[in-house]
Amino acid sequence: MKAKRFRKDGGRSFAGSLLRGLLLAVSVTALLLLLFSAICFKNGDPSKAVRPFAAVAFFFSAFLSGFLPAGFYRRRGLLIGLAGGAGLALLFAILSLILGNPGSVPAAARLIGYPAILLLSAFGGLLGGAKRHVRRRRPRG
Repeated sequence: MKAKRFRKDGGRSFAGSLLRGLLLAVSVTALLLLLFSAICFKNGDPSKAVRPFAAVAFFFSAFLSGFLPAGFYRRRGLLIGLAGGAGLALLFAILSLILGNPGSVPAAARLIGYPAILLLSAFGGLLGGAKRHVRRRRPRG
């Protein structure tokens, strides 16, 4: 029987960490949107709260799309954060084409939104990919 060989990075692959992190980020965002929609439903006039809640969900999902994959991969946080942001931006673009009129979103929002996703996910990737422990030096003596 052959011995199992383990990878140096503990068995984590870039694509697997990216996919798992993106799926978890989208799931958390969906739950957040469900919570926000329940709050808006309970409110007397939900039209005032929809835009701020949508902005919070947008920024939170962009941050999580970089933070979670980088936390799973634990290396190359900026690269995997940018890849997660690109995946989320692609998902948003596909969903906007399927669910709505592409001309309904103003051009300024598209020009600001997609770079904002990339910047927030890169920041999340840097934070999520940071080493979680600090190596302690043994005291001499």
